[in-house]
Amino acid sequence: MRHRRILICVAAMLLVGCTASTTSSATVPVATSAPASTTAPSSSSPAQPTAGTIVEKTVASGLDHPATFVFDRTGAIYYGERLTGEIRRIDPTTGKNTSVFTIPDVIGTLTNEQGLVGLALPPSFPQLSPYLYAYATRKVNGVAEDQIVRIKMNGDTGTGMHLVLDVQQAGIRHNGGRMLFGPDGALYVVVGETEQSQLAQDLSVNSGKVLRMTPIGGVPKDNPIKGSLVYSYGHRNSFGLAFDPKTHDLWETENGPECNDEINRIIPGRNYGWGPSENCTGTAPEDTNNSGPRPVLPQLWYAQTIGPTGIAFCDGCHLGTAREGDIFFGAFNTGDIHEVSLNPSRTTAVRDSTPFNHGNLVLSIERGPDGSLYFSDGVGIFKLALKRS
Repeated sequence: MRHRRILICVAAMLLVGCTASTTSSATVPVATSAPASTTAPSSSSPAQPTAGTIVEKTVASGLDHPATFVFDRTGAIYYGERLTGEIRRIDPTTGKNTSVFTIPDVIGTLTNEQGLVGLALPPSFPQLSPYLYAYATRKVNGVAEDQIVRIKMNGDTGTGMHLVLDVQQAGIRHNGGRMLFGPDGALYVVVGETEQSQLAQDLSVNSGKVLRMTPIGGVPKDNPIKGSLVYSYGHRNSFGLAFDPKTHDLWETENGPECNDEINRIIPGRNYGWGPSENCTGTAPEDTNNSGPRPVLPQLWYAQTIGPTGIAFCDGCHLGTAREGDIFFGAFNTGDIHEVSLNPSRTTAVRDSTPFNHGNLVLSIERGPDGSLYFSDGVGIFKLALKRS
């Protein structure tokens, strides 16, 4: 089983290093946060027990690097193969897996972080907006470019592709790519700094930023920096974005260097401190959040790197009423699913725990139409469920 873990870890390598063995919840690195004394409010729904043991159920297996996946309103899963650029659809009723569209000229290898790394569906899909959005590294005129494209859908098949945004010249690593539509209808995407920390502080480029744009790639008039797509800056390397369904606040996971992996609540227009002054020899977390004006410190940080990846909120997730409103995120290095509770105003993380270990790397995490939480690894998609006694 240990050898199996090594193979999957190499095959699915994205952004962070992996380990041959996993870390249990008893030995996971401790999260550090600002002092707080309360936990997240619980739902009063009588249909769920208060808590219980989390287990996983296999939804699909034998997949090819499903680094990103999304749901439509029917429960169909659209997932992307990172290395091939192919987008496939899993029927929610039959489980049939069919090809939707292949993005041309996608590049990526087992040892880098390029490829098809992000998918998003607009909330009005497919009736009013029949487009599937993708973030991919493509070879353009001989140069590797990270691009956002949208694919015109006719039923379950893509019929054509249009460029939304030429994001940046791609790095070998730190490409970013997580995308989602916000409650306001804007498209949000996190972009890595391509291993060039100074770019995260440069407001003239997209690297090291969270971007906010219209569905056709334009600058919204109410963006925090006038005339710019930049929503926040000073970011290093992220795989996770999620909106709190109660407050509509945006939360992000971020990979540090050899220290200070982070969980952040994104404040529009603010600087999150990654840049050319970063180091791991000072006082955490200021040592990696010390560049540029008025850096915002992370909500949680981890001295030992865990490789945080996908993130989603429990909103009717069927994992017990005590978990309602909590944040769930995955860890590439340990295989843990972390659970983070918030204070009553939902502005501060107050507790981190690890209620489940997958036994292998964890990539994307998404909330399905039924409220359940799903995640992917290098070869499959899984659903979190509550073990019934």
